Amino acid sequence: MIQWLWSCPGFFPWKGRGSRVAGSSYTYASGRVSGLDGSLLSRRIWQQLFTAENRDEVLRILGETWYGPLIQESGSIEGALRAAVSSAEEELSELSESCSFTDGILQRRDVRNARYLWKNLASEGSGDVDVEPQGTIPVETIRMAWSDPGAAESLPEGFRRALEELHELASPSAYRLDAVLDRLAASVEAENLSTLPEPVGDLPRVKIELRNFLTAARNRGDREAVENSLLSGGYHTPDDISQAARMNRLSELLQETSGFEDAAKALEEGLETGSFLSYQRESDLIVLEILERASSDMFSPGPLAAYVLGRELEASHLKMITAGKTAGIDIRRLKARVPRG
Repeated sequence: MIQWLWSCPGFFPWKGRGSRVAGSSYTYASGRVSGLDGSLLSRRIWQQLFTAENRDEVLRILGETWYGPLIQESGSIEGALRAAVSSAEEELSELSESCSFTDGILQRRDVRNARYLWKNLASEGSGDVDVEPQGTIPVETIRMAWSDPGAAESLPEGFRRALEELHELASPSAYRLDAVLDRLAASVEAENLSTLPEPVGDLPRVKIELRNFLTAARNRGDREAVENSLLSGGYHTPDDISQAARMNRLSELLQETSGFEDAAKALEEGLETGSFLSYQRESDLIVLEILERASSDMFSPGPLAAYVLGRELEASHLKMITAGKTAGIDIRRLKARVPRG
């Protein structure tokens, strides 16, 4: 386990007892992060991105923002967005005084690397794929663990268990692989972030709840797919959601969760039309609202979480817009999914 202990505060020389972020106050870290918030895209930039004619214009617009040097250095928007998220995570590693918070963020990077590598290896690839910088586990350890029992044994328990599940799959389709890795991602977030103060500590539960209802709605005609894909840890149990799917009561059940009323209406609309873009948009709005509240508590890890997770969500939305412009998707459809501008 020594290989990932470096992520704890005591293993950073600048995060010891004498550092400016040690003790009970996050004011220094929050002040640093408030200076970084200006690098997040403004409403005006989002409006320009929505009205861009094509992918090239999207790149031109982003080239004049904080993302410009990253695009130039990486040579692609995909590489730039990945670098942007990594940069935010490194800022957190330097500023956070909470080992569990830092690990919760960096282990999410480990999960993403495991997804890139293990899905490739499951399809008989060589494992030679683009990955993100090391999180709390060396990338090579994750790669070797697929076929090396010794390397697999060195993984944290959740990763080990997920790897065993992947090897047990009789027909490792992308859907079934993602279901296992989604459970791993949810468990890592819940284990490391749920212990933090509200509203940051609410995020894992909120995201699991929203994801479960989307999964159940999309697969409501396939009972086995629903039951195999739902995650524990939301406001409703997988059994409750599965039963609601069978009884056509998903939107009613979701509406029972305070603050999810608009998402429930969007879910009902999706069940009627077969398109869940509005539901996904409402889900992202809920997360954005939580991050906005978190950013105002200067004496907690809230501003750090809001910046890092906000950057990650921004990158996700930029991927959608870039892909949409490449595919020629109209503005109305993009705005139906992306809650920006």
